[in-house]
Amino acid sequence: MKLYLRSVCQLAFLGFCCVLITVRESDSTFVPGRCLCPETQNAVRGPLKDLTVFLKNPNCDKNTVIVTLKKNSEPVCLNPESPMGKQLIRCWNRATKLGRDVRLCLKRRRRGNQRQRSRQRNRGHNRRTASSNSS
Repeated sequence: MKLYLRSVCQLAFLGFCCVLITVRESDSTFVPGRCLCPETQNAVRGPLKDLTVFLKNPNCDKNTVIVTLKKNSEPVCLNPESPMGKQLIRCWNRATKLGRDVRLCLKRRRRGNQRQRSRQRNRGHNRRTASSNSS
């Protein structure tokens, strides 16, 4: 049996391509049980110290939101589908896209202050419309 150099090179190249495809596919497959947060909470109380978000990746098939509370400095996993988790992910995405500090997402407004602000805005808006109508 006589081997030709061209045939050997083609077989070696084909084998190399098969190995590359296999390695690439094995890196992108999901391996269950590798997420950082097996259990999550819907919300936390108190001021936040740090925020870490891990988006979906080959190791975990869901987003991971980890916050650290100021009072005990222990990390807490938040449910990414809860309202608080969605809000923090949205803020984190916006901050990283714009190149801003992610710690701005940790400052939460109190609901009472928002109501007072909206009342003040509405009053100011009514004053402007009333003054523009009288002119």
